Amino acid sequence: MALFMLSAWMLAWCFIWLVGSWHAGQAFVALAAPVFLGLTGLLFVPRWRAALFGRIGAGADDGDRPRDTSLRAAPAASAGPSREDAPPTVPAPDDFACPAPDVVCSLRNEAALPGVLDQLHLVLFRADADGRVIYMNRAWEDLCGHAVADTLGKPLQAFVHPSEAAAIARGLSAVARGEQDMLGCELRLADAGGRPVRALLRVQPCLAPGGAITGLVGTIERVNRRGGDERNGTARHQINTLLANVPGMVYRSRNDPSWTMEFVSDGCVDLTGYEPWELLENRRVSFGDLIHTGDREFVWTQVQAHVAKREAYQIAYRITDAAGRERWVWEQGRGVFSSHGELLAIEGFITDVSERRGAEERARRRIWFEARTGMTGRPIFEALLPWTLQFAQIGGQPCALLCVHLLGLEALTERHGSERAEQVLTAVARRFTPATGAGAVSAWLGNHQFAVLVADFRSVGVARAAVTDPRELVSAVSRYAARLVEALSAPVRVDGARHDVGVAIGIAMSGARYAGADAMLEAAQQAALQAKAIGAGTCEFADE
Repeated sequence: MALFMLSAWMLAWCFIWLVGSWHAGQAFVALAAPVFLGLTGLLFVPRWRAALFGRIGAGADDGDRPRDTSLRAAPAASAGPSREDAPPTVPAPDDFACPAPDVVCSLRNEAALPGVLDQLHLVLFRADADGRVIYMNRAWEDLCGHAVADTLGKPLQAFVHPSEAAAIARGLSAVARGEQDMLGCELRLADAGGRPVRALLRVQPCLAPGGAITGLVGTIERVNRRGGDERNGTARHQINTLLANVPGMVYRSRNDPSWTMEFVSDGCVDLTGYEPWELLENRRVSFGDLIHTGDREFVWTQVQAHVAKREAYQIAYRITDAAGRERWVWEQGRGVFSSHGELLAIEGFITDVSERRGAEERARRRIWFEARTGMTGRPIFEALLPWTLQFAQIGGQPCALLCVHLLGLEALTERHGSERAEQVLTAVARRFTPATGAGAVSAWLGNHQFAVLVADFRSVGVARAAVTDPRELVSAVSRYAARLVEALSAPVRVDGARHDVGVAIGIAMSGARYAGADAMLEAAQQAALQAKAIGAGTCEFADE
């Protein structure tokens, strides 16, 4: 319209200018310009435009009629559309909103979207800040058999398997308090008949416009494993075949205190004494129950800390096998996450390290024992024995090896405990150095056994270091062994209590018949066993 007025104004000005004079045209422009500019400006004001031009094109098609978007009530005689013909209005949004799913979070009640959500096979629910359910669609009844009416007002964890209810309650509370953005986990629901139903839970907070958390909203989806049982069995067979020679157990477990196993390799038999089927789904025993009670909290804390960081972990702890034996195991594993960041399972490998752990413990104890008693270290003694035997065989200077067994410490351990037996053993070991003299070396062999290597026979009462007469040598060593028995057999007092210890000694003399130090030591140990069988205070020479 403005363009039309401007064009008319320009044509009139040109006409006057052509038929009149230049000054007449300028005078017309000076008078007409304010009038036309004012009318043109009024065209942009809707109210004045309607007043000036009325309803233009009243008989035109309705599609050319401008639409009034204001929501005004029409007079009774209005020809506008009736109330029945008007499009349905969308319900006003509630006073809260949530990240997702928005449709559930915006529900005031089940009537907000009548019948639509009930057609879904996915369970949609909404709960208040305390976790009590305030909306649940009909898919809930198909999933676990609980009526929706019976579910409303109850906490969601009331329908979770008892072994997992506490953990789910903590997770829901953390989301409601804003400590975590979401909760996603696999869980077991208890259906109306008490049977477990495997499902996947996803929960997010509902947020008010100001950002305050007003409740929880989420979904529950059934996890159907039936279709994959055959494939899982085939995969399990293939994995077990590949790992048949691996000394350990490969596993996949859920992240719960029971460490519920979803897959274990055949190596679990050697490790735990249980068959794979006995550990799967806790059918007979859970792996969490096998962990030593003193290590369970340590294992849980370490695994959760590394899983939260999405890091691999390596830990050592104790388990009790099917026979009741305590074993040290070493485990390496890590969490398995979905593309959405949800923790699906934990996978890893566990192997028996009892032998290595025992060796470390024995080495630590030996170092501690040798430091307290002043005895020669076992590695030094084992290096000195073959050198001394070889020197005796080449140079003709004999040596003697005495194996000493302490008797009665087993019974002492049963009556007074291992700590008291350890104190008595230490007290007896301290007597070796004064009793053996400067020409002998003594070492602890473990298991209440000691060894004494004599190369300088002046320590056994002979006037010279080397002895060539075999009869004189045997007589001197016999006297030496008898004095050693007397010194070691003296009563030991610990905390005012007297304890008697018996001693049996086996003796091996150097000679060409021993191929090496191990053979000589074995001969001395056999002689000590013979003396032990005879009784305390006995000394026996190895058989020729």
